[in-house]
Amino acid sequence: MTENKFNADFRTSACEQYEAMLEDHLNGDIGGAEAANLTEHLKSCAGCAGALDEAEKSARLLRVGEPAADPGAGFARIVMARIRGEMDSREEKSIWRPVVSLAWKLSATAGFALVLLVMFEATHQDRNQNQRQHEFAIVAADEAPELLSDEARLPSNRDETLILMAEDGHAKH
Repeated sequence: MTENKFNADFRTSACEQYEAMLEDHLNGDIGGAEAANLTEHLKSCAGCAGALDEAEKSARLLRVGEPAADPGAGFARIVMARIRGEMDSREEKSIWRPVVSLAWKLSATAGFALVLLVMFEATHQDRNQNQRQHEFAIVAADEAPELLSDEARLPSNRDETLILMAEDGHAKH
């Protein structure tokens, strides 16, 4: 009995070294020295004998149960329809259903209002920025007309192009 350890997974008190052989013994898969050794151990170990008895009961129950016939293709559909019906009847009885419905409507309305406000602000900022740029251009043209000449100074030949490039390069340094 000192070999017995409580197996928490299966709630048995079978010895670890013999536990795996119990199912093989039930199926008749072991023989010879192993079978004789297990038989001797079962005579002296109540934990392993009890585990073997439980395993025999389970095996009998499995043999009694016959495989059920295929329920057919519509089985899943019927079961799911019943589940949905049950869920709907429970939801209709819920005191929170009107509150949840109102909350969804309010949150959708708030989201829509937020989108409208963001769009309004974006267009309003664009208008203000365009207006400020226009005002700045008017002030700049009034204060420094020589800086904003309408005529672009384009080089007329190769030498003028080189001089403009040299001036631009010199101004950067």
